[in-house]
Amino acid sequence: MKKILSLFAAIAMAFSLAACSTTEYQGNNSSAASESSSTAPEQEITDSSSSEMEASGSDSSEISEEQGSNILVAYFSWADNAILADDVDAVASPSVIPPGNVQQLAGWVQEETGGDLFSIRVTDPYPSDWDDCLTRANEERGDNARPELVENVENLHQYDTVFLGYPNWWYGVPMALLRFLEENDLSGKQVYLFCSHGTGGLANSVELITEAAPNAIISDSIFDCYEEEAPSSEEPIRTWVKGLGYSRWVETEAESPAAQQRQISVQFGENTVIYELNDGTAAGSLYEQLPLTIQVEDYSTNEKIFYPPQSLDTSDSPLAQAGAGTLAYYEPWGDVVFFYGDYNENPSLFELGQVISGGELVSEMSGTITMNVLELTSQEIEAMEGLAGETPLNVIRGWEKEMK
Repeated sequence: MKKILSLFAAIAMAFSLAACSTTEYQGNNSSAASESSSTAPEQEITDSSSSEMEASGSDSSEISEEQGSNILVAYFSWADNAILADDVDAVASPSVIPPGNVQQLAGWVQEETGGDLFSIRVTDPYPSDWDDCLTRANEERGDNARPELVENVENLHQYDTVFLGYPNWWYGVPMALLRFLEENDLSGKQVYLFCSHGTGGLANSVELITEAAPNAIISDSIFDCYEEEAPSSEEPIRTWVKGLGYSRWVETEAESPAAQQRQISVQFGENTVIYELNDGTAAGSLYEQLPLTIQVEDYSTNEKIFYPPQSLDTSDSPLAQAGAGTLAYYEPWGDVVFFYGDYNENPSLFELGQVISGGELVSEMSGTITMNVLELTSQEIEAMEGLAGETPLNVIRGWEKEMK
């Protein structure tokens, strides 16, 4: 019984490692191009923020109700930090009128990642008049001020990844952003920056943020866009997030049954070979006939074959063009072919899929084989390979036999 429990624990540990591996992200995506030229200082106060969250009755500064997230999307915006005057001029002060720039970008990042959203707000709001806000921002910059914040992030320790959004103010960042970084320790956390700006681009903002958070891991993959392009930047910023590997939709798709259904196992004796089928009609025809228990035959010196009960539909299937490890269908004879060596291309030979585990065993196939749908994800397969020197399904079947 101890042996059974130990093996079960090993399998559970492997599954856990596979799941954890999905959170290993890459940060090599190149950022959107930014201009190096500068404009007049007043053109660099570019951010605005939507008031839609307030209209719906929720506070944009509240952490979302989604529990257990390890991703924080924090941002500073002018519109979240200004009280609109009754006579505010939408033409003269466009960046304070919702929907806004950085808040819009932050919302799309939050939707794509499933992270928690946090608005950085000051206790003393900025004027909604363009010139007045410009003057105060310049004074704060000159004084190296740190405006007091309404609140800081609770349970900051739970986040290992932070997306930080901000506008370019006076060729840098709002001083409130520096106050946030000094009061919320991002040491050891992976940080990705996104910025809305005028023609001054990122200016000195990255250097200022790095200085304020010296122990954070700040990626050189930065998303930035011009203020007038922000409202139409949903697709670009979502693409950026996906390129970093943080899209929750990609992860869900990778672990869904739809992604698993094209993986099949071929069992013979104590051996298992695993194939991943393509999305062609012939592969679908074979999949629909599973499970199968059939006789496999030798053919030539590079393949094993069997005849499925029903012919396969090749109307929309790719031709077989790879080498060893290909699972194919030869339409004139109606046989499925397991290639373990190179082969010549043929206009009547259609690819069904490729081996992903146990390819070295194909040449040993003989007698009765069993083909079935594989109920493990590719990540679980990869994590379990090598356990006790056996292929994944052998491990499972050995455990099931002992349990019986």
